[in-house]
Amino acid sequence: MLGALIETASSSVTAVNVALGCAAVLVYFMYNSVKRPPGMPPGPRPYPFIGNILMFRKKPARDVFRDCSKEYGNVFSVKVGKWWLVVLNDIEAVRDAFLKKPIDFADRPQLFSVELMTEGSKDISFSPYNETWKLHRKLGHSAIRHFASSRKLEKLVEEITGRMSERIDAFEGQPMDPKDVVLSGIYNLLTSLSFGETYDFDDPRLQFFINMSKEGFEIIGRGFAADFIPIARFIPESAALRKHKKHLSQYLGKIHDYFRSHRETYDPDNQRDMFDSLIHAQEEAIDEGSEHISKLTDTHLCQTISDMFGAGTESLIATLTWTIALMAENPDIQQKCVDEIHKVIGQERFPCLQDRGNLPYCEATIMEILRYSSIGQFALPHTTHCDTILRGYAIPKGTMVIPNLIAIHFDEKYWDEPETFKPEHFLDETGCIRQHPNSFLPFSTGPRVCLGEALAKSELFLLFSWLLQKYEFSKVPGQEDKPLINVDPWGFLGRAPEPYQVVCKNANEKYINLHLFVQCCR
Repeated sequence: MLGALIETASSSVTAVNVALGCAAVLVYFMYNSVKRPPGMPPGPRPYPFIGNILMFRKKPARDVFRDCSKEYGNVFSVKVGKWWLVVLNDIEAVRDAFLKKPIDFADRPQLFSVELMTEGSKDISFSPYNETWKLHRKLGHSAIRHFASSRKLEKLVEEITGRMSERIDAFEGQPMDPKDVVLSGIYNLLTSLSFGETYDFDDPRLQFFINMSKEGFEIIGRGFAADFIPIARFIPESAALRKHKKHLSQYLGKIHDYFRSHRETYDPDNQRDMFDSLIHAQEEAIDEGSEHISKLTDTHLCQTISDMFGAGTESLIATLTWTIALMAENPDIQQKCVDEIHKVIGQERFPCLQDRGNLPYCEATIMEILRYSSIGQFALPHTTHCDTILRGYAIPKGTMVIPNLIAIHFDEKYWDEPETFKPEHFLDETGCIRQHPNSFLPFSTGPRVCLGEALAKSELFLLFSWLLQKYEFSKVPGQEDKPLINVDPWGFLGRAPEPYQVVCKNANEKYINLHLFVQCCR
């Protein structure tokens, strides 16, 4: 019996020791999950394992970051799951990081859902900073320059706007949601640049990309626990993750189909689009026995096109929907733009890129649209490439860094009445464009600056000039006091207006009638 008692006591001690050991391990991990790394920027105290996630359930991210900046300064840190986030809340902090230490802040976070989307970080936007990324970014730039040169782009935009006109004119001045027309037009523009194909607006092939994009943003916008809590990737797949994988299989499968078709019909003497340009670079590397062959796989090329196609459509669509709403909301500004366009370009000739510089008020209005809309309000997150120092703070390698672009664009230190839509923000005392305005980064900056910045600016100028040359936008009669622009404050990926309706009238008819009236008076 004594032996049994000793054995029981020994088992109890062992169980207690195991329990104490487990508790100690748990306490250790809990402590480490809330411990701010030495020298890290200040910020709110996180909860074990989940960090500061609960803050974002009570307020939108923009408000959370604004409150934190007031309490902790313009460089602060919060924790979301496993990730420490350093938020840069003013232009000086962004420049100190991305321009003064460009390589230190040039990496991207390797998120579980993004790994799936990029087929193992083979894209440009999300892949790590390395030699492969630099090569593909260079090739992407080359493809954009070659197939988005002035005359080629002007002809393509002119062709697309003809189809957009047919849709707009069909409403004959009745209320319409302009996003439907903008959506079809922009996707046509990018399918032509990327794949060399232009479609009717009702073509199922065009609708496929539109639907895939909409579904993709809805899925990613909800977020995935596995991106922030590593253990979650070992839990049985959720319905959202299964949907994400199915969506990627369909979308990327279509991109790869286009690539195979291009490969079969590729002619080095007749490069039709950006896909052909990338295939040409791949073929040259193979012929030369280049060291870059392993970095130019078919998957890399498909991911490069997917990046340029995806980013180029959604950002331009959102900007144009903001544009039309802001013009209808501000008829006096719209009229000044129209007058300048008609004075410089007239009503018969399609706008061209050489008109830039002769339309200062229109250019200022476009820049103000980019500032006021701030569609990429936090840009894509960076991570530190190495241990680094920023403003005296020690930031470890692998820390996520977020430039708060919307705070930069509404900084009262640099903008008079930032909450007011005012093109004069970008004009000097003589009415000329302010060169390199402070606190303005719609395309971010540094090595990770938007790959398609030049193309996006050109497209936006041509489309803006054409829209106001041809149409007059106004609110629906009887709804003049109702604001057109309503933005979901909880959106993190981008800021696009909720659906709205406007009345689009052919401006040429208005000016023809005015001209006839003046002639009769004479």
